[in-house]
Amino acid sequence: MDPASFPTVLRESPVFARRFAEGLLPPVAARVGRDPLVIRPVHGVGRYGGTLRRGFIGVADRMNGARLCAGPDSLLYWDFRCENVVPNIAWGYELGDGDRVLTLRLRRGMRWSDGAAFTAEDIVFWREDISLHPDLGASSTALLAGGKPVRVEMVDALTVRYVSAVPNPLLPGLLAGPASIGGLAGNGHAGGGGYAPKHYLARFHPAYTSMAQVDRQAREAGFAGWAAFLLYLNDWSRNPDLPSVTPWLVTRPITDPPWELEANPYSVWVDIAGNQLPYIHTVTMAAVDDLEGIAAGAAAGEYDFQDRHLAVASLPTLMANQGRGGYVVRHALGRDLDFGVRLNLAYDADRYLGELIRNVDFRRALSLAIDRNQINQVFFLGSSIPTATMPADDSRYYPGPDWRLKWARYDPNLANVLLDRIGLTARDQAGYRLRADRTDRIRLDYQAVLAFVDFPAIGEMIREQWRRIGVDLTVQTVSAEAIVARAVGNELMLSGHHVGTDDPFLAPETFLPTVLTSYTGMIGVPYAKWFASGGRDGAEPPPPLALLTHAMSLYRQGLQAGEAARTRLGKQLYKLHADQVWSIGVVGFGLSLYGIYTASTKLGNVPAGMLNTNRQKTPSNALPMTFYYR
Repeated sequence: MDPASFPTVLRESPVFARRFAEGLLPPVAARVGRDPLVIRPVHGVGRYGGTLRRGFIGVADRMNGARLCAGPDSLLYWDFRCENVVPNIAWGYELGDGDRVLTLRLRRGMRWSDGAAFTAEDIVFWREDISLHPDLGASSTALLAGGKPVRVEMVDALTVRYVSAVPNPLLPGLLAGPASIGGLAGNGHAGGGGYAPKHYLARFHPAYTSMAQVDRQAREAGFAGWAAFLLYLNDWSRNPDLPSVTPWLVTRPITDPPWELEANPYSVWVDIAGNQLPYIHTVTMAAVDDLEGIAAGAAAGEYDFQDRHLAVASLPTLMANQGRGGYVVRHALGRDLDFGVRLNLAYDADRYLGELIRNVDFRRALSLAIDRNQINQVFFLGSSIPTATMPADDSRYYPGPDWRLKWARYDPNLANVLLDRIGLTARDQAGYRLRADRTDRIRLDYQAVLAFVDFPAIGEMIREQWRRIGVDLTVQTVSAEAIVARAVGNELMLSGHHVGTDDPFLAPETFLPTVLTSYTGMIGVPYAKWFASGGRDGAEPPPPLALLTHAMSLYRQGLQAGEAARTRLGKQLYKLHADQVWSIGVVGFGLSLYGIYTASTKLGNVPAGMLNTNRQKTPSNALPMTFYYR
């Protein structure tokens, strides 16, 4: 909005008005600051009050709250069409010096939730003392340019400069999206976020006090060392004392359900009439065991807004119970793949099986032996599209219809030919192919969590499909915490989840080896470390994966390129990924990832439709801070 049209008078909720009258808070204008973030509600100005109810699954489900209640809290964000980067926590930005320098300007008078000023020091502190610290570093390579770290410099209290060694035109988009630099709420636990409250965290950091002091503090709090303790303190979902800039603040942690949040008295968001947002004061999230529990709660009308973990299979029940439950069901087709098999190309716990996974014909055979139509009908009610790891048809990076099912048509006969060709001809009495030493059958391991879709059950179906080509599969249901630890430890072989990306340059995490310490980095954490460190850490991809090194070169070129060249490079990357089957795309562009949402009929300003994209961290783009009870 044009700053000239900003409201001239600010108003606050009755709760905060009482606290002000009691001397517990300064005036609302002093809390919001001189540069509010003005939001135009989708339907109209709402009213204050109420509690929003919703469900979550387990202590690792932090994005459940972060996507709804964090704002988003990224420095920049995408406009409603997801076409252009716009200011968000930051007041403005500009690229200069041939796209090598990004200058961010912060909002005057903006404050952390404890009243401390939010300044450039909080960004520089995060970069120098958390992001670049070897014991705390973030889980992505988003602030690498030309293989060199991006420098973050403080110009003055409200101005920060990001200086790259090479042109870095996509840096604003990375700050706006789901990368590790895209906000504290979703990324602080892993050392990401893009900023952190220096005034709060510095006393727990050895750069600002003694190592003996911070280690003693950690031990007293029950942590093995200061680094683990500081990352816990920087975890928005677990630490209610963490100063934040989100519209809602955690008051009861995710580890002690129900997970509860309350409105931030220092929220910088206001509506066009000058009312400080959010309208709804409290959010409470009930802990639920699984997808069936989430669906049952939604169908019973126990949730006022639920989008995460609503499996497509629950849609008929949700539709049938709308009247009785007092809610409406909305749909938003996704821009990403609903399901695929993540392959750990660096797997080496069993050297022989690791070498098989690194054999392209073995990966192609596995993909050809998956009956995508069967999986689509059973688990997605036919709402998704069978696909290799590809973008949507209207993506600028889509290489064309010939690539939609590259090595992804159901053809078990060709799969058997490929497996025979690489020498896997010996079989046991049950028809399973034997290892080279014939001591055991070839048995792969698939692990998955219950989230969005019944990923373990899809694994069971794939197990039956792969039996037809003589490959055995064990299927395990594991917790989100366990799967993250195993992925980071390079212990996972295969996992079922969503794969691919809608943009290989802005969100490469499940498409290329760019993630160092996260489950999304399953494509090969040791390789990601090798690329990020310039060969000083991790492991170089071996000769069978030489094209992975080539792909990373194309990716880095794309980060510096203009739009036309970047589009061409992106198409090449998709072709390489699909032809080499670095992940097995199965179905996509359906409803499983935030594509179904239920909203109470009493809830106002809920959009009847919205873009469903990871880049906008849906449902953040629905502007939950403007929801209200009629």
